[in-house]
Amino acid sequence: MPRLTVKLAEETLRKEVHKLDKRVQVIAVNQTKKKDAYRVTLLKDGRSGTAAITKDLIKEYVAGEGKGNELRRALGKAVSHLSIKYGK
Repeated sequence: MPRLTVKLAEETLRKEVHKLDKRVQVIAVNQTKKKDAYRVTLLKDGRSGTAAITKDLIKEYVAGEGKGNELRRALGKAVSHLSIKYGK
């Protein structure tokens, strides 16, 4: 399994967000202060939002241990929040 870096996490999250909604862009991926999660900043139609995704969730997804549904669910909540909160 490759070592989890911010770059690898960003690539993984970018692919999953693109699968969920092609209009949403991943602007930034940063470590949280406690360093146990990544803060993902999303942009859709000029509006931004954030979500915290745990490192363990991303590690399990990258390793292929069948946790893709949990990662999609966590990202889907953030994407749908952008759609509901800022929708027309």
